[in-house]
Amino acid sequence: MYVRYILSFLLFIAGSITSLLAGSAASDSIIWEPRVVTAPPSDAYIGLSLLESGEIRHYNYGEQAEAGSFYLSSHDKGSTWKRVNTPKEIPFADTRSPLTRQYLRLIAAPGMGTFVIRTTEGADGGRELLKVSDTMAIMLKPPLFIKDGIRVIVAGHYGVQRGLPRACFTFVSDDDGRTWQRSSLVTTPDHQGGGFHDGIRWNHGAAEPTVVELGDGRLWMLIRTSQDHHYQSFSDDGGITWGDATPSPFYGTITMPTIGRLQDGRILFLWSNTTPLPEVNQTTGVWDDVFTNRNAIHAAISSDEGRSWQGFRELYLDPRRDAADFGTTPGVDKSVHQSQFVEIAPGELLVSLGQHPLHRVMLRFHADWLYEKERHCDFSDGLAQWSVFSYYKGIVGHCGYNRTPGCSLEEGKLKVQYTENDSLLTPVRGAVWNFPALRRGRFTASIQFNSLNTSGELLLNDRWFNPTDTVARHYAPFALPLNPKRLKIKDTKPHLLEIEWDLDAVRPCATIYVDQKRQMVISLANESLHGLSYIHFLSDRQTGDKGYMVEWVKSEAL
Repeated sequence: MYVRYILSFLLFIAGSITSLLAGSAASDSIIWEPRVVTAPPSDAYIGLSLLESGEIRHYNYGEQAEAGSFYLSSHDKGSTWKRVNTPKEIPFADTRSPLTRQYLRLIAAPGMGTFVIRTTEGADGGRELLKVSDTMAIMLKPPLFIKDGIRVIVAGHYGVQRGLPRACFTFVSDDDGRTWQRSSLVTTPDHQGGGFHDGIRWNHGAAEPTVVELGDGRLWMLIRTSQDHHYQSFSDDGGITWGDATPSPFYGTITMPTIGRLQDGRILFLWSNTTPLPEVNQTTGVWDDVFTNRNAIHAAISSDEGRSWQGFRELYLDPRRDAADFGTTPGVDKSVHQSQFVEIAPGELLVSLGQHPLHRVMLRFHADWLYEKERHCDFSDGLAQWSVFSYYKGIVGHCGYNRTPGCSLEEGKLKVQYTENDSLLTPVRGAVWNFPALRRGRFTASIQFNSLNTSGELLLNDRWFNPTDTVARHYAPFALPLNPKRLKIKDTKPHLLEIEWDLDAVRPCATIYVDQKRQMVISLANESLHGLSYIHFLSDRQTGDKGYMVEWVKSEAL
């Protein structure tokens, strides 16, 4: 029975490869799954511009920018790039008005306030610099044109300057950016700590808002917070006043959200669907924290104005997530959570993401990739699809820990084993893998225990947790003990483990099969709004553990 299943699995893989190759041959100019094309010259939330001619530019301004005055230019949808040097005195304006065809951008400077840069003769023509506000706004997002281009919205926040509220807002202009007014302020509650937390997260207030215009005319704002969720607020008057902020349908903690509409009306959301480790070191809510959830960025898409979403896929995993010098490498923020995107052809997206020259990239993908319903991994690409790192003790550099791989491959199989190491935060080891979000699905794995005394844990979750985070089990919709006795496994040979779930059933549960024999049913422990999208393997917690091996994994819709 097990052999037959393996053969069917191999046939499925072969068919998938054939189908992908055929699709590639039919449309080799389209990139479906994310592919890195270059690196942006500065941190990623600003600077990306799509010109009327189809040229893509990424201007070199913003944080941790490269030396020199220049922009990167592509005329082939981001496949190839060249550097174009520019005079230092020319500031950039990177979003085009659909009415006047001029480009504009808001900028701010300490002690000077907030300004708008407007072109007067197109992208390469003259510029005018106009005062918007005497106060300095932070992290001003690219302009959003609403009401068929009549109104311009720019989202930003306060919070660092003394005397200003920790709040976000929008600047609004009805004359193509010549004059502006600021909206009402939006605030969010502070993180309080307690429970699993031995401290309080950095309480920076409502920050880095992103805005989209909905089909009914409302504006929807999603907000970075110190909570487990992004918060949301709505405006019924085009961004002049905003309602009270409430938790949004998306997880996200101290990371940047980015939302926008595609040409065909669908809404794309980019964010880090991640939760950091519980607070340690008796943190006080001030700037003294460690960022432990900024190594993955996700994408989801909605065809019904945000009422339902598909995808929840890892758009990019930081390739330096295991780096021994992650924290000590020179530079400040090191992450992949910041983002900006442009649609370079119908459904084809170019995304600029990340912070720090060693972490930021530009990548292409097709929006339809987010509708896939299955994924598999046989470790032929190593651990490229997995998060397996452990943290060394001690905050180093800018809000960071140095890391080391916590799990490894042995003879092409993932080994998960508790290993004592006093230099690490915890001897528990773990491995985290993402698949397309499914409300009704099946997860299958080939698993082999190295000892009948080994015990581990398998979590089915709907967000990324740190590989070693045992608190994740308390948030997981389903948690399965990986115990040979519980699973009725009596040898150390490979066995087929299957988990089927249906979140829309009257009584949602997960049914567990071993070698196609039903063994147990697990009740839903925590609700999941969008479906399950993560497998999290955890090791035993005992010295002398021999660990267990995972040969391959697969997820699919039912």
